[in-house]
Amino acid sequence: MAILEDIKSKVSDYLEGDYEVVDARVIPSVDDLAFGKVAKKMNLCVFYIDLRESTDLLFLHQKQTAGKLHKSFLHVVSSIIRHLGGYIRSFNGDSLLAFWPANYKSEITKCVRAGMTVKWLLDIELSPLFEKYHKLDFGIGVDWGEVFIARAGLPRHTNNNDLIFMGRCVNFAVAIGEQARSPYHVEISTSTYSNLESDGVYGKQDGKKVDMWKDGIVKWKGDDYRSKMTNWHWRL
Repeated sequence: MAILEDIKSKVSDYLEGDYEVVDARVIPSVDDLAFGKVAKKMNLCVFYIDLRESTDLLFLHQKQTAGKLHKSFLHVVSSIIRHLGGYIRSFNGDSLLAFWPANYKSEITKCVRAGMTVKWLLDIELSPLFEKYHKLDFGIGVDWGEVFIARAGLPRHTNNNDLIFMGRCVNFAVAIGEQARSPYHVEISTSTYSNLESDGVYGKQDGKKVDMWKDGIVKWKGDDYRSKMTNWHWRL
C-alpha cells in the first residue's frame, strides 16, 4: 500500500495550490526544469509532422523495411529542423513535434521554411529513394502562441520523465498536421501566415510575384477553422 499512499500524496500536491510560472526566452531541456509545481511559459512556433498510413507499412512490407522507412523519414525531418534552428521535443513513432521561439517574425518564418524544405526533400529530391519501397505521404502543421512547459513523469528515473508542452497552438498544429494532404503537405494557421516575413509568403512564378498560399479549412473540436496551405517547396 505504500505506493498507493505515495501516489495519492503526489497527486494531491500537484492539484492543490498555484504553480510557479516563470517567463522564458530559451526553449528548455528536461534538465532545465525541476519537478514539482514549477512551469515556464513562452511564445513558441509549433511544428508537427505526421507520416500517413504508417500502420499499413507494417502490413505491406517486412518489419525491417518498415523500420528503414521510418528511420529515414525521421532523419530527414530531424536534420532540417536542427539546420533551421528548431528544437525537437517529441518523437512518437510516425510523428514528430518540434518548436522554435516565436518572439520575431523571422523565427516563425524559419519554422514554416523547415516545413517547406522537408516537403522538397521527401516529396521531390529524395522521393525516388523512398519509392523503391513506398511513396511517402505526410502532413505538416504549424501554429504559434503562448505555451506552458512543465516536467512530468517520475523523478530520478531518466527514462520515465519528460517535458510536456501545453497550449492551444500545440493542439491546433497537431490537428492541422493530421489533416494536411498531398500535394498540400504544409498547412499553417492564419495567425502564422499573418506573421510571416515577405519571403515566406510570396514566391515568383513566370517572373511575377505570387502568394504561395491558398485558403484551407481545418476541422477541430467540432468546428471549422480557416487555414493556409501550400504545395510550394523550399530547396536547400
